[in-house]
Amino acid sequence: MKILMLIPNNGLGGAEQYLLMIAKYFQEENLDIYFFYKKVDNNPWSRLSEKSNVNITFFSKKSERSGIFKFFRSMTKNKTSYDVIFTSNVMTTGLIGLLRYSGSLKTKRFVGRESTSIFLRYKGLKLYKYLFFYKTGYKKLDLLICQTDLMAQQLIKNVPYLEKKIKVLHNPINIKEIGIMSEQEISFDFGVRIPQFIVSAGRFIPEKGFDILIKSFTKLKKDKPNLKLVILGIGPLKASYIRLAEENNLLGDIYFPGYVQNVYPFFKKANLCVVSSIIEGFPNVLLQMMSQNDKVVSTLCAGGIDKIHGIQTVETNSVENLYRGMLLCLNTDTKINRKLFDNYLEKKDISAFMKKLI
Repeated sequence: MKILMLIPNNGLGGAEQYLLMIAKYFQEENLDIYFFYKKVDNNPWSRLSEKSNVNITFFSKKSERSGIFKFFRSMTKNKTSYDVIFTSNVMTTGLIGLLRYSGSLKTKRFVGRESTSIFLRYKGLKLYKYLFFYKTGYKKLDLLICQTDLMAQQLIKNVPYLEKKIKVLHNPINIKEIGIMSEQEISFDFGVRIPQFIVSAGRFIPEKGFDILIKSFTKLKKDKPNLKLVILGIGPLKASYIRLAEENNLLGDIYFPGYVQNVYPFFKKANLCVVSSIIEGFPNVLLQMMSQNDKVVSTLCAGGIDKIHGIQTVETNSVENLYRGMLLCLNTDTKINRKLFDNYLEKKDISAFMKKLI
């Protein structure tokens, strides 16, 4: 098979992790992975490029706008054909659709995936930009994956013609790969032996709710004084989170290891895993945490989370609710969750997921 993936950059947010999982699934096929620009120098995408049948191309070193222009020019000039094209971003899906509409790009099957609930998350000019792609390029999709019923309902309400193209499929997970990665050691030096800790992970942006988590942790320290907090990730709000920790006299109790390629040892050894997001399409990190730990707290930041048995759920954007949820989960015997989580995740394995796409 000849396969194309178009991705804005080589970072590893939820949308990129989804496409990376699919890329690994198809790594023995002829695979073109196109990025508009390079965001980081070395991450799991780089290892795929070692295969002779995998072609990774960055159309710009650092500018998305320049990368989009060069990608368009390349596609219209070469007029390539593929068996399958995968995207997971409104702009990339829309652009592929426009190229397919014009005849500059041909494919037997075009599979897009929504990465977030656009109509709940954005307003104004940015929303109108997305609407342009929904009403043009999206018409050339063969299949549009929505992660939750709520995401699908929002799309159908605002763009009714998409209903016939939509299939609701929850995020996949690669159980075999996770099992191998979880056996590695934690890649961060705490300076002492590994402490008792709570862990969370994601980009340092407002939607992830890490400020809520830090404030909730401040309250929790009064009940659990030996606990530390580890937040994995990078992003523009890191400095403000460090200031918030300092204001609450917690600089020695909160760790910011930065971007971590292998999160699973952290999730495995943590006393508690937490998703503190305010809004998500569906948090991939929640499934990753469930694969390693039977103590998981999540805000109701996406549709479907309330239906996962064993997770301690709390309302979004509430310091008090998150504090109470974390304390309850820490004080509860959750051994039964291992079986509940394993049964749930087995149905989400990447091999079963791909049979529903192709």
